[in-house]
Amino acid sequence: MRRELRGRVILLTGASRGIGRYTAERLAQRGAKLALAARSREELETLAQQLRQTGAEAIALPTDLTDAEQRRNLVHATVAHFGALDVLVNNAGVASFGEFATSTPEVLRKIVELNFYAAVEMIREALPHLKQSATRHRGAFRPAILNVASICGRRGIPSFPEHCGSKFAIVGFSEAIRNELAIEGIDVLVVLPGLVRADDLEKHMLRNEGRIALDFQGAQPPDEVAEVIVQALIRNRKEVTAGRVAWWLHLGQRLAPRVMNWAMAYKVRKYDEMHPLPRSLGGNVGK
Repeated sequence: MRRELRGRVILLTGASRGIGRYTAERLAQRGAKLALAARSREELETLAQQLRQTGAEAIALPTDLTDAEQRRNLVHATVAHFGALDVLVNNAGVASFGEFATSTPEVLRKIVELNFYAAVEMIREALPHLKQSATRHRGAFRPAILNVASICGRRGIPSFPEHCGSKFAIVGFSEAIRNELAIEGIDVLVVLPGLVRADDLEKHMLRNEGRIALDFQGAQPPDEVAEVIVQALIRNRKEVTAGRVAWWLHLGQRLAPRVMNWAMAYKVRKYDEMHPLPRSLGGNVGK
């Protein structure tokens, strides 16, 4: 089955920059009607205006997704403006790069609140309208929920404990509701990006002090992930990785989990040998 996006109303969260911005541009090119959500009002409104100048239908709806009332208002405003809601893309998220032992409950709470809880509650708010879409199109079009998760939702990565926990949760939740909603005519899709390049890491990370070697500048460009998201919607891919690194990690975890465990432990030890912590910070406590 191929999903035609032209004329469909798509609500996209985390739309103001990075993966979300590129996804919005690609959806607009395919004729989708876009409700764009993010906390960054100025960036969001600029994007919506740029898309409208190309002939696309797009509205900016600045929203704090961790606020229940604002989530409700977001969905209501989308339906009020376009008269329907056909696709929900949960893309908004945040990460923390650092070890659990030096993290805080506040970091964990912020990550789970946005990456998991807000995404799930967005689905709850959108469901009545997605069901109406399924009824209205009577099989000619299947509405969809697409959750942008992470390869961290299939393989735990050192220095990303809270992020991995939140992404495992959204992947598991997606699997659980997929068959529940299939009988309603609604598809649930998941995209698993790997490490994605960002020019402003401080805006994407609550912490940036992890002790594992990662090449952030050599990471996958966000526009490539955006294309995977759009193609997943068009081709109705239930779960798809974005990029070679994510693909290899997923395959390795499925076929040789012990090898993957060894490789992750090796990366941690290698970094520790090259950047040893002072004794007072726990590098060799008790020795």
